[in-house]
Order: sequence, then C-alpha cells, then structure tokens
Amino acid sequence: MTLPITWIGTPNRHKGREGFRPEAVVVHIMEGTLASTDSWFGTTESRVSAHYGIARDGRIHQYVGESDTAFHAGRVWKPKWRSIRPGVNPNLYTVGIEHEGSGESEWPDAMYTASAKLIAEVCTRWSIPIDRAHIVGHREIYGRKTCPNDVVDLDRLIALAKAAAVTPDRFNFIPQAGTVRTRTALHIRRGAPTTAAPVVRTAPPNDKLDYVGWCSNGMSVNGNPHWYRDEDGNYFWSGATSRPTPGIVD
Repeated sequence: MTLPITWIGTPNRHKGREGFRPEAVVVHIMEGTLASTDSWFGTTESRVSAHYGIARDGRIHQYVGESDTAFHAGRVWKPKWRSIRPGVNPNLYTVGIEHEGSGESEWPDAMYTASAKLIAEVCTRWSIPIDRAHIVGHREIYGRKTCPNDVVDLDRLIALAKAAAVTPDRFNFIPQAGTVRTRTALHIRRGAPTTAAPVVRTAPPNDKLDYVGWCSNGMSVNGNPHWYRDEDGNYFWSGATSRPTPGIVD
C-alpha cells in the first residue's frame, strides 16, 4: 500500500545528484508548521528545502524528487556522523525529512508512524540499511545545530521503520506461477521482498525454485526491484535467477 503523499514542490533544488545516490536519511525539525514550511520552501529567497515534510497528524508533503538534490544539510561543522563523505556536500547523498513542531515538542504517535513508513519506503527504494549509521539527525552533520533535538527518539523511529520495511501489505503482488533456476547462491527471505527480512534458507546455484507470483516494488538490488514469492509467502530476488525480469516470455 503506497503512502499518501501530496506534491508541493520548490524552486530550491538541483536536478540530479552529480553522480551520487541517496545513502542516508537526515531527520530535521521544522521549528514551525507544515503550512509555514510549504510557504518558506516555496520562495527562492529562503534558499532551503527538503525532500519531504511530515505533519504532526501524519500528513506527508513532498518538495523535491528523491533523485534530485534538496538544500537541507549542505553545511558541515564538527560532524559526528561517521559515514560522512569528506569533501562532498551531504545534500548530494542524503534524503532530508522535515517534521512539524519545535525542538521541544514531543512527537505524537501519528508523526512517528508516518515518518517510519516513509523512511522504510525511501530505504527500500535505494537499498539503504535502516540503522543508526544511516538514519541521522541534522546536528550530526552540522554541529552548531541542535536539530532535531533530544525529544525525538531516533532509536524508536528506526525500530518502527524496520518493522514497516517488512510489512507485507507495503508491496504489490502479481499472481502468476512458474519456475526459475538460481544463477548464484540465493537467500530466501521470510515474508517480505527486502534484505531487511530474515533469511529462511539459502538456495545453492542452479537450484530450481517454484514461485506463485512476484512483486515489482521490493527492495531495489542493483537497480532491480523485482522479487518472486513462493507458496509459503517467502521471497527471493529475481536478479539472481534465470529470469531476472518476471513476466518476460523468452
């Protein structure tokens, strides 16, 4: 089930990412409302933006496409984030998510839930691990900031995102039975088409695997988001099989 997201847009962005791709998610606090952020990001005078904004009631607005560069974390000062790329603007390899409220505002459950689901979707699309090394606060990049402050529980947010990433109803399903062979050793994942799901077993190379259908919006591995589903409800990535694109007839 796709998250309901309202496109707002902003002039404050760069097309593309200069050859980089999203590798992490940066969590921000708006220090204001979603409506005021919509307005602020909509002016060229502000010269700032983010990819997404989330309201306290869980509504999600999008300002910049994930393949493009938003202006949310471009300054670096005494960073504590260990995965930062020296000499590279963090905007080029991160996705920025703003959250309604102030640094002193407790996050309601609706905002935690919406943020976690969005993070799970972003990380699934870009094969980003859902962990503390890849979900970071703005202040971990720019040490003069307190954003998003200590009120937000990043560990809770990450735990919720991990759970959301393996929720089966997030993914589409195309029913069509068939058989493929593995090209390499291939993990069979429990209940969800993502490497975040636990491994049930590993099929050896040239093993025959039956499937009852597939999904086309699983975790993208080497650019391929297709995963087959077996009769037990487990998934295996199509890219490591004899038919990497399901539904194509030879």
